Amino acid sequence: MIDNYDRLVGLIYDGATDDGSWTLALKQIADVVGAAGVGLGLQDMRTHEFRSLGAFGIDPDLNPTYQRLAPGNTIWREIARRNEPLTDTMVMPKAVFVRTELYADWFRRQGFHGVMAFPTLFKKSASAVVVAFRDRSLGDFEGDDLAALGRFTGHFGRALGIRLDRERTAEVLAATDLMLEDLGDAILLIDRALRLIHANAAARAMLYANKAIRLHQGRLELHDPEADAKLKRMAAAGRSGEIGPPGTGRTELIVRLSARANGFGVTSAGCATVRIVDPNRERERPTPLKLRNRLGLTQRQSQVIAALASGATEKQAAENLGLAAPTLHTHVRRAYEKLDLRSRAELVALLARHGFGTTPSQR
Repeated sequence: MIDNYDRLVGLIYDGATDDGSWTLALKQIADVVGAAGVGLGLQDMRTHEFRSLGAFGIDPDLNPTYQRLAPGNTIWREIARRNEPLTDTMVMPKAVFVRTELYADWFRRQGFHGVMAFPTLFKKSASAVVVAFRDRSLGDFEGDDLAALGRFTGHFGRALGIRLDRERTAEVLAATDLMLEDLGDAILLIDRALRLIHANAAARAMLYANKAIRLHQGRLELHDPEADAKLKRMAAAGRSGEIGPPGTGRTELIVRLSARANGFGVTSAGCATVRIVDPNRERERPTPLKLRNRLGLTQRQSQVIAALASGATEKQAAENLGLAAPTLHTHVRRAYEKLDLRSRAELVALLARHGFGTTPSQR
């Protein structure tokens, strides 16, 4: 049976993708620990840059004030140093705390008198904590209050880790977005639950047109029920594979699922790519620049592969590029190793998947 604790934990994990869920969770935690305000924040301990990730009962208009006072926040500094939960009275006597500028300009203006904080995600350079504030009428926080708060902080840490990984993935995607936008095929980055993380221009156009694919509650779906069921099974099992046209006689698309989101950086662990290929789409000429950008080849490898894709033999390619035959063959071998290819036929198939057209070899 799901109880209030389970529902609260569910809200915490929902906050990995939904800011509003953390606000609701923090409000419920305030009720549990008898707090007037509760917040989740991340502070860089070198620059003192502060990021509020969620708050209940805390005045956001005072964020600039806190930014100004952050370097002198002794309580947060002690939490970062010790990596353990603390109340204000564990760091300094209350009589000393109430005479600080932080208390006068931030606490008092909100009616706060006591504070406790519990680290959720700890690194040498940054500290994330769940922090709770109490007014004078309820007295200071004590050890039992820290224990009550601690029931939830580990979940916040794991959910925050998920969010930070997603943000780093988004940064990697932004860095590679120009390459993705240049592809004619629809490319989508998803997680194992088929939740959409990123889509290139071709994929966004396909989603907007509601053809072949759609989003339902943020999850990717194929219009064809049989193909959609297969995609769900493959994604859940972490398997790569291809879903071909169902053979209805009309122009159909091919869906390829790659269980590893190669090329998106280490932050894409646990993600997969979906590539939707139109077999009848007009193919591009594989120029060296496009090959280098899309396949990650060196400049010379790109020139050699472009020559072979145009139908030249290795001998002809060597002559056209002014290379000795053994040198050209070395570039071909290294390009094949990088692309995990074993034959010219596999090269042609790979180029086709990337939207390139090739000329039959003259050999």
